[in-house]
Amino acid sequence: MKDIVIQQIKEYYLDMLPFNKVLGIAIDLLDYDTGEATTSFKMKPDLIGNSAAGILHGGVTASVIDLTGGLSALLACAKYNKEASQEELIQKLVSSATIDMRVDYLRPGRGTQFTCKSRIIRAGSRIVVSKVDLFNQEHKRIATGTATYLIG
Repeated sequence: MKDIVIQQIKEYYLDMLPFNKVLGIAIDLLDYDTGEATTSFKMKPDLIGNSAAGILHGGVTASVIDLTGGLSALLACAKYNKEASQEELIQKLVSSATIDMRVDYLRPGRGTQFTCKSRIIRAGSRIVVSKVDLFNQEHKRIATGTATYLIG
C-alpha cells in the first residue's frame, strides 16, 4: 500500500500539475513513515528573479517550499487515512490545499542546483503543518518556511 500511495503522489505532482513541470521539480524522497519529503531542481534562466545578480526569484523559492511541504502533508494524509479506499484517498489528496504559509528568505538564491526538505511538525485528521528548508548545492540554507495544509 505504501508504494502505491507514494507512486500516486509522484504521478499527481509530476504529471498533473503543470507549474511543477515549469519549475523542473524532481521528487527525491517521499518517506511514508516519517512524512519527510525532498525535492530538487536546477537553476535555469526562467527562474531568475534578478537578472543583474542571477539569483532565484522569490516566488520560485516560496512555490518550492509550498509544494515540498505539500508532499509531506499528502504523506501524512495517506498515513492518517490508511483504512480509506483508494478512491476516497485520491479524493482527499487532490482536494487538499495550502491555508497558510510563512517564508523567511535568509540569503540570495544563488546556485546551480537547489534541494528542498520538508518534515511534519503536526499532523491531524484535517490539518497538517510542515517545516521546510531550501538549500543550494553548497548546502547553504537559502530560505526556510512553515506551511499549514487543509486535508480534503
